[in-house]
Amino acid sequence: MSRLWRDQLHIALAPDRLVLVRVSGGLAPKVLAKTIVPVAAVSPEGGWKPAVETLAKALAADRQWQDAQTSIVLSNYFVRYQLIAWSDEIETDEEREAYVRASFSQVYGEGIADWAYSVSETGRGASWLAAAIDRPLLAQLEESMGNSRSKLVSVIPHLMPAFNAARHEIKRHDAWLVQVENKKLLLGLILGGHWQTIGSRQVSDEAWQQELPLLLDREWRMKGMGNAPRAVYVSAPEASPPALDGEDNWAFYWLHPKLKYGFAGNADVAYAMAVGA
Repeated sequence: MSRLWRDQLHIALAPDRLVLVRVSGGLAPKVLAKTIVPVAAVSPEGGWKPAVETLAKALAADRQWQDAQTSIVLSNYFVRYQLIAWSDEIETDEEREAYVRASFSQVYGEGIADWAYSVSETGRGASWLAAAIDRPLLAQLEESMGNSRSKLVSVIPHLMPAFNAARHEIKRHDAWLVQVENKKLLLGLILGGHWQTIGSRQVSDEAWQQELPLLLDREWRMKGMGNAPRAVYVSAPEASPPALDGEDNWAFYWLHPKLKYGFAGNADVAYAMAVGA
């Protein structure tokens, strides 16, 4: 079968669940199968091993998840993010890799020895947004795909689809980008179209919406910078938009997922992460 027409398998990998969506190849792709698989033995630390083991079993047990071009979105629980200061001295890929590794080492120490990295460059002079994952995680995903006769074509951090959706609205304005997962918030600050800070915070399921203005204000003050921007873009497809506007002049903009392949509205938001929305 031509690779152009091969079915696509979209997977979201999170500590507590897997989301799988199989889409037909061709010019008019449509959903052939979809499911959400709970991860029974959730790691208390949010580790990836139980989720990857659950994925391997799901792929082996059902042929509808086999033999496809596969794209995987990784939960922010499995990814470490860091802003890397621009350097005029970096000229080669090897120098960039060493520079990124050294930057992560300053924060995480010797734990970085077996990490794989990706870097998003946003323009000369601007900080790079770097992401790191465990190499064994990537190796086990590749092994699972091989065992199911599928080809792993991409593995991306959950943050990237949200940022791609938001940057067209943020443009070169000053704003926060907040991505919500189960009991975890990823908080990013963008000034003049460039990343300034990136960090995560653990929260309760019930209270994060009310805590958000305080968390953002605290994040800003920790950086010792002037007045905080009050525009906040929130990526939380499975949550209902809260009535937060007006408090201390905050303005919240909800990033609605751009669902594809015939998915519709609230009924299918649980699949948004898998299809990169």
